[in-house]
Amino acid sequence: MIPRVEPRNRLTTAFSTVFVAIVGLALACHPPIKSTLPGPSSPSQLAQLWVEPEADRDLFWGVGGRRLSPDQAVTFLVTGVKTTGFSRGYDVVGPDKREWSVKFPPEGSTEVVASRIHWGIGYHQPPIYYVSNWNAEKAPRGNPQEPARFREDKPDLHGLDATDPWSYYQNPFVGTVQMQGLIVLQAMLGNSDLKDDNNRLYRLSQPLEGSATWYVARDLGHTFGRTGVLNAPRGDIQVFEQTPFIKGVEGGRVELDWRGRHDALLGNITPADVRWICERLARLTDRQWEDAFRAGGYDKALADRFIRRMKQKAAEGLALEG
Repeated sequence: MIPRVEPRNRLTTAFSTVFVAIVGLALACHPPIKSTLPGPSSPSQLAQLWVEPEADRDLFWGVGGRRLSPDQAVTFLVTGVKTTGFSRGYDVVGPDKREWSVKFPPEGSTEVVASRIHWGIGYHQPPIYYVSNWNAEKAPRGNPQEPARFREDKPDLHGLDATDPWSYYQNPFVGTVQMQGLIVLQAMLGNSDLKDDNNRLYRLSQPLEGSATWYVARDLGHTFGRTGVLNAPRGDIQVFEQTPFIKGVEGGRVELDWRGRHDALLGNITPADVRWICERLARLTDRQWEDAFRAGGYDKALADRFIRRMKQKAAEGLALEG
């Protein structure tokens, strides 16, 4: 006998079907992937995205150095509460009138580490910091506040100022090894949150790191877990260790482990693209790796596991032929 389906079950089934259809449609639809330039990117244009970094970049303090870090001894004032996104957050201002965007776990620490790695291999990043112990007035929760990522709205760094979003699908660098390498890096980190609004175009009053315009891959908290459509794990060492990186090579194209949206961006990754980014990761020193995770508040034992897996992935990429 076929069991009778209760109305609630029929409703649940119908909702699930509609949800799957909507997700499938979203995955299938994406803008054309094309450069916004009429011809190849020039060296000065490429410098807007990436520059060859100095070998000794300080991955604990990052691009802003200690000078631009928030003062943990003061009491901040909460001026806004974030109500969207995966992680909670505040807008705060300090007694010195510096305004900050604050993000809490689980993405607060992963974002700082991922940002340090990007900057360490030459991709522009704004100053961000992990603050472990701090207090705030008018906060929804009592003091001390949870450890969090602090990003200043207008840091004292050559007039650095965030403007419009930019897209992985259409930008001046589509097809360059620097852009392909950036996409591969997101796969290595387990970041599938590649929506336009997570990227920002920054303007500077005078050139820094080779340019007065920066294309920045920002909001990198969806990292160190694996890719996924909804609520994929981040900052999860077991998942990160168990998730593969390279699944194979076919027709001169590399298939990377990827779950979720934006898989079209990975459809034309070559072994040379993978090797390029892995060569740069392999140049980071043990001290730099350790400093990057220390900057995100990780203890050494856990940091060592994440670092070991990142080095394994880099070695896997370097071994690709073709």
